[in-house]
Amino acid sequence: MDSISVYKTRMRQGAALAKKVLRERPQHGIDVVIPIPDTSRVAGQSLAYELGVKFREGFMKNRYIGRTFIMPGQSERKKSVRQKLNPVPLEFQDKTVLLVDDSIVRGTTCGQIIQMAREAGAKQVYFASAAPPVRFPNVYGIDMPAADELIAHGRSDDVVQKLALTG
Repeated sequence: MDSISVYKTRMRQGAALAKKVLRERPQHGIDVVIPIPDTSRVAGQSLAYELGVKFREGFMKNRYIGRTFIMPGQSERKKSVRQKLNPVPLEFQDKTVLLVDDSIVRGTTCGQIIQMAREAGAKQVYFASAAPPVRFPNVYGIDMPAADELIAHGRSDDVVQKLALTG
């Protein structure tokens, strides 16, 4: 895209996120990195490599459910995330997992995904975004929410973290 490799950029996002994890939580105890399919896979692989932990596919994606963050209405988005992702209990059971997504847009599905990981047997769950906070709509791309619907718009990272956990 504009002569910049999207693949390479995602690898760099994963490496940068690993540096942040090591800086902020050097004793993280993470057993496995699990991507939220599909676009966070490359960043997740790079992240796991840099942390020196396993990378596993812990969620199987239902390809017949569309992009949840652009669906109209919160109830539709919440219902769809459980239909879209199916956890693989073997990859979560008794492990400290780091779930990595490509970005957090509204933050409405993070809490549900974390809950699904816990229900699948994870003993501890971290959730991270490979991309910087989405604070403004992209008027040139896909149908993005209005600025006031973006979880990071006008908010600190700490506030975003608390809001994302509650969905």
